[in-house]
Amino acid sequence: MGRIVKDQTDTKTLKPMKLTEDQIKKIFKKYDVNNDNQLSKEELKKAFHYLGSIIPGFRANRGLHHADANNNGVVDEGEMNELVKYAVGLGFKVKA
Repeated sequence: MGRIVKDQTDTKTLKPMKLTEDQIKKIFKKYDVNNDNQLSKEELKKAFHYLGSIIPGFRANRGLHHADANNNGVVDEGEMNELVKYAVGLGFKVKA
């Protein structure tokens, strides 16, 4: 479902592992390109694309639906935990 990143150090023991909440949160923050501490729908779409979603626009819409408590069209710092919970539930993985 999600982006699989291969660790080049040991190819015999690689197993897909779910990304942690902290890892996903860092990825979302990386996509706050204008540094306004809010994630717009377009920023969310790019973040979900990076995570490996095959339907990042849909995931951005659903993420907003789950996290945007005040319905202002963005996910702010206070709403980030709900967005992260939503993304963790999708099971994005990394090979480690």
